[in-house]
Amino acid sequence: MTGNSGKKLEGALFDECAGWIWEQLQEEGVYIAGEVVDLILATERELGVHSREPGEIARVLEEEFRMRGIAANPFAIDAPLIQRVLEWEDDFLGFAGMKRAES
Repeated sequence: MTGNSGKKLEGALFDECAGWIWEQLQEEGVYIAGEVVDLILATERELGVHSREPGEIARVLEEEFRMRGIAANPFAIDAPLIQRVLEWEDDFLGFAGMKRAES
């Protein structure tokens, strides 16, 4: 995961990030489908909000998912869950030598 400065979080690196986040959540006892992590990461980039602060991104995505009618069970895709994913994303980006604004 090193030497990625200037690269975007896409392709194989996106998949590695999403998989790693999913594993971290599992270890915390948060059992969600890996596709939920993919959805969060992809939607923040689709909306162009990935360079904002995680708390703000989480609120924007929670509202976007609500408007799209996207829901999950047993865990809701709410701001606290989204923020947790984003915090793990920040950790991954740090390990990869990337900044959120550049990803």
